Amino acid sequence: MARSSSNGDSDETIRSRSKRAREDERDFNFDALIGAEEEEEEPNNEPQVHEQQEGSHVVVTLNDPELFDCPICYEPLTIPVYQCDQNGHIACFSCRTKINNKCPSCSNFIGFNRCRAIEKALESITTSCQNLQYGCKKSLTFDKKGPHQKACVYSPCSCPRLYCNFVSSAKQVYRHFTSSHEISAATRFKFNNSFPVLLNAGNNFRVLQEKNDGTLFILKKHYVEGLGNLVTISCIKPVFMRGFFYELVTKAKEDSLRLHSFTRSTPSPQVLDDGPPKTGVLLIPRDFITSDGQLKMDICIWPKLSSILRN
Repeated sequence: MARSSSNGDSDETIRSRSKRAREDERDFNFDALIGAEEEEEEPNNEPQVHEQQEGSHVVVTLNDPELFDCPICYEPLTIPVYQCDQNGHIACFSCRTKINNKCPSCSNFIGFNRCRAIEKALESITTSCQNLQYGCKKSLTFDKKGPHQKACVYSPCSCPRLYCNFVSSAKQVYRHFTSSHEISAATRFKFNNSFPVLLNAGNNFRVLQEKNDGTLFILKKHYVEGLGNLVTISCIKPVFMRGFFYELVTKAKEDSLRLHSFTRSTPSPQVLDDGPPKTGVLLIPRDFITSDGQLKMDICIWPKLSSILRN
């Protein structure tokens, strides 16, 4: 039989109220704790370097990838790094001379005072190449990052097919072009062998695909009012990579024109724009265009100069 208290409530009712009170107190304390933690963890937008010990190695994580870029030219910093005498604002070697030794942040003098702390970090912290997603697996210290990026063979290139947005390394672009676009999208050829190319009146370019080497080329035609067509050849590769020697020949009745030149490397189909090519061009007069508006050419591309000498 349940007992009653002096105010008439049973023991069971009192225990139930006590239990609810404890739960309310616990929820209140938990909510207060969460609120305190949220107040303590205010967002910090300043660049930070976090270190985490993994065995005998220290893994460094940067929440700002531009932390080691020059604040003036925004290129990756390389040694030496200079700082202004008054406030320690930094500048890379090339910018120090371009700004006439005057700090752009505070107008104080930047002489030969080196920022050893930044230089030490550049020599110590390792990072991945920015072309990791395109296949480059190289890890390098920050002071080597800039020079490597300017010569990385995995630098992104674009598919030369119109309206195709595929971007990757030059080799991957070649494989993509072969597997994703129809054979008629390009003229296929072999190095050291002459092959014919025909451009109709409405075609201003043609993709040339070497069968074995994995290289794509662009044959571009630009019409010049009153003169004829400017014709040139470029290859889809990073700009720093060497070009290929080529010969372009066109004929009209008993006349012929011949161009010997080197292809210009370009990472994207910018060569397909409406602007005229600036170097390595052949001006083909209107008389070389057939009555139905076609321009016929014979082309030979060599991978190396030694191949030309042997021929």
